[in-house]
Amino acid sequence: MSSGDLAFRSITEAAREGGSAVQLTTAVLSRIEELDPGLHAYVTVAAEIATQRATDLDVRGGRRGPLWGIPVGFKDNIATADMRTTANSHVLETWQPTTDAAVVANMRRAGAVVIGKHNLNEFGWSLPSPDDLTPAPRNPWNTESAAIGSSSGSAVAVAAGLCFGALGTDSGGSVRLPAANCGVVGLKPSHGALPLEGAFGVPTLSDIGPIARCVNDVRLLMAAASGAAERGSLPAQGGEGLGSIRVGLLPALARTIEVDPEIGRAYLDAVRELERLGGRIVELSGIESEAATAAVRVILNAEAYAEHASSIRRHPDRYGASARVHLTQGAFLGAADYIYALRFLKRYAAKVDSLFDSVDCLVTPTAPYLTAEEARRPETHRAGLGDMFTSPFNLSGNPALSVPAGFSSAKMPIGIQIVGRMQDDQRLLWIAEQYEQSTPWHTQHPLG
Repeated sequence: MSSGDLAFRSITEAAREGGSAVQLTTAVLSRIEELDPGLHAYVTVAAEIATQRATDLDVRGGRRGPLWGIPVGFKDNIATADMRTTANSHVLETWQPTTDAAVVANMRRAGAVVIGKHNLNEFGWSLPSPDDLTPAPRNPWNTESAAIGSSSGSAVAVAAGLCFGALGTDSGGSVRLPAANCGVVGLKPSHGALPLEGAFGVPTLSDIGPIARCVNDVRLLMAAASGAAERGSLPAQGGEGLGSIRVGLLPALARTIEVDPEIGRAYLDAVRELERLGGRIVELSGIESEAATAAVRVILNAEAYAEHASSIRRHPDRYGASARVHLTQGAFLGAADYIYALRFLKRYAAKVDSLFDSVDCLVTPTAPYLTAEEARRPETHRAGLGDMFTSPFNLSGNPALSVPAGFSSAKMPIGIQIVGRMQDDQRLLWIAEQYEQSTPWHTQHPLG
């Protein structure tokens, strides 16, 4: 079986039909060698470590976890004890942690083979810069375009068949936006559902989240990363059907930004499909997206600056030009700004929570733009427009997932975001899976 034949199997299919851990690992490494020089999905590829791990798993025999022998990758701001963790920064160019992040340790216990570390915007809070450690990832659907978001390397790797699943981090949309842009599934779980220990992020907003090619693979990654798989408590699937599901729309949120017309049409098609599946559509109001996005910026800037201030003062030349700007913005905030933003967070989370008295999920577009180039226009980026749909749910803490919902006329992927009740991630995944299974979008892949 060729690497191309294996590349786009689900995790379940690969485990059942793909052969040994060594065969799966060899197939993925072959694709990385062929395709990643043009995609830049990886900062580090640990071929020898991965091959040895796969060999050891095959010698032990049997399947002792849901990811047994499955090649996965991690965003390079998540610590790995056996390979360097750089955050795509010259500051950490040679740093190798002494311990795994908690999610990495959990995934290894579930049987995963760690192929390598995925590319990202430096420290997860900047724009790609020519002086970054590794060039920016390219979108596998159109390599003339960059991929959106700081977890872009993870989404590119999953979409192009350079791993079967990945973990990224999300502080304002950084899992969901690249997932939508690359035609895969990305989940920001309920805040705190996965331990942030051993990962770079801002504690008030950041979450580690899985990226995969279908919802069930996200479910498996989530169970493994949380340790639930090891405890023998894989989530049950099933439910009563979309006939009992109330789907909330937020028309006022959509009016705060001019959405690309092709994204708008795909979003309306998705809403109609959810309705066809039996969902009852409910229009809601009361979500202040502009105020929420502003509060996210204040918290993110303040906490990122607190983390990096001392390091930037000691060796500013080792940070990229974009990272220096983004990581020092917090120096211009006062304590009152930060405290007010935290107070707004509490009020906002309560307001979002109250919406779920009337609905079971919320549905929005994931991104308003089709390409990274559109999202990174100075007037767009400075205004926080690119994450207008995603960052409000970092503020509220709700689980939110992007699932493929179509393509533009130029064959660029489009995603919709489905948001669930706090701490009800499994219900969210089940709703998303009903939509996914009724549409063809997740079965289409780039690069063959």
